[in-house]
Amino acid sequence: RLEHASLLQRCFPPGEPMCSPTFSCAGVENMQLMFYPNGYNGATEAYCSVYLYSPAGVSLKCTLWAGSQRRDMTHFFEASGAFGRTNFCRMESCVDEEDDTVLLAMDVEEAHQDVKATIAHPAAV
Repeated sequence: RLEHASLLQRCFPPGEPMCSPTFSCAGVENMQLMFYPNGYNGATEAYCSVYLYSPAGVSLKCTLWAGSQRRDMTHFFEASGAFGRTNFCRMESCVDEEDDTVLLAMDVEEAHQDVKATIAHPAAV
């Protein structure tokens, strides 16, 4: 949950993310949500970007949420890295105006991890 959402676009220039702490989900460790209030490189003006960082060897079918906006995602992370939507939604459409927050969430439908690929492609530290 990101507070003071109305200030985020002023505080984070384009290409600058807010990152969640790393977390485990569906048996996969070291995942991280990356939220770009002003969008990632190439985003349309006024759009935010949402990405999920995952270790190598992970196959995911999930839904990413920013406020009431949802986007389905199916991806195989051959190498450690991030995958998501550059033009996730207009920033204003994911802000809860009552408490000036953005709630980021992920619902996982399927997750598989090839441990050999994870070991062969360790995350950069």
